[in-house]
Amino acid sequence: MPGEKEDSVNEQIYDEDDQETPEIEQSLVSSGDNQSNSTRWKVATILNNQQLREELMDYIELQMKAGPHPSCLVAVKQQFFGGQSPLARIPGEINSAPIIPIADMRGVDSSKYSKGERLMRCKLASLYRLVNLRGWNSTIKNHITARLSEDSMQSFLVNPYGLLYKEVTAGNLIKVDLEGRILDRGNTVLGVNQAGFSLHSAIYSARPDINCVIHIQTAETVAVSVLKKGFIQLTQDALMGGVPCYLECEAAYLNSDTKEAIINSISDDCDIIFVRNHGLYACGPTLETAWRFAEMAFRGCQQQLQMMKAGLDNLTYISEEAITLVKNHMHADATNLGSEIMWEPGALEFEAEMRILDNKGFRTGYVYKAPAL
Repeated sequence: MPGEKEDSVNEQIYDEDDQETPEIEQSLVSSGDNQSNSTRWKVATILNNQQLREELMDYIELQMKAGPHPSCLVAVKQQFFGGQSPLARIPGEINSAPIIPIADMRGVDSSKYSKGERLMRCKLASLYRLVNLRGWNSTIKNHITARLSEDSMQSFLVNPYGLLYKEVTAGNLIKVDLEGRILDRGNTVLGVNQAGFSLHSAIYSARPDINCVIHIQTAETVAVSVLKKGFIQLTQDALMGGVPCYLECEAAYLNSDTKEAIINSISDDCDIIFVRNHGLYACGPTLETAWRFAEMAFRGCQQQLQMMKAGLDNLTYISEEAITLVKNHMHADATNLGSEIMWEPGALEFEAEMRILDNKGFRTGYVYKAPAL
């Protein structure tokens, strides 16, 4: 009989593995109604057969080599072939709280946004998680913003005021105009910290070429911001942190009277803005470039504070010629770096960070340029 044959096949498959209930079957069958449990059980049965798992893995690898794609195949690979689940836990997190997936937009939630905005939302939310993992965030304070360049009107994405960085997702980012007025609240009921967004707004107004701003207010960046000598580019990391400029502390709390003065004081070649007593703002034409400037500048601040213990007179300074050489390299156009893929500045490093997040189970929604390495 057909039913008997199916039962025989299933028994044969289970004979090849442990007799205890497999972990994959438990995770698939433990949720859902009775109608769907039959299908879940069949999927679990296949995945617990070594030969079928290898064939499925070969198919996934073949599809991934075809080129850029949504992260669904990466997620399947991680879920069943060595990655962590969406409920993976980060060591050291309070109460080992489950990870909140980044790419949380489904159905109606995602249909109201263009493809470009959906991808930007995923990348920006992923950047919030990177900053959180680095320990650079300050509870619900500070902001990372991105310009939606495809819009005919000026619009920007910013975090809801009240969420921790590890709670920010693609769906709960808020869209605002240049003055901070809410255009789209996403899937949150929270609002926007207008005072915090004001300096971001001034930077975007002064520099149409900037599309991402990252505020880092750590002990290291604040310490350097208060120094009379400011950010001294003493190391390669500091040089790769970009060109610094400085604003007085009142720039962090702009009003209509002072905003124009701040706009006029931001130079055209500035990559990192140190606001006195308030940390740094890393800026870039892309989110990836801003992230590289932020990470390198933060390292430069750490190194500077360590070296200053020896006294400024005992330090060796980098020549202006070397500074210019590195600056030109940092602002170079896209390059293939000897591969078939053209990489914009900072994109190679950022994609590596996305792999780390996806391997931890964050479900970034990032579209990889090099999905199969």
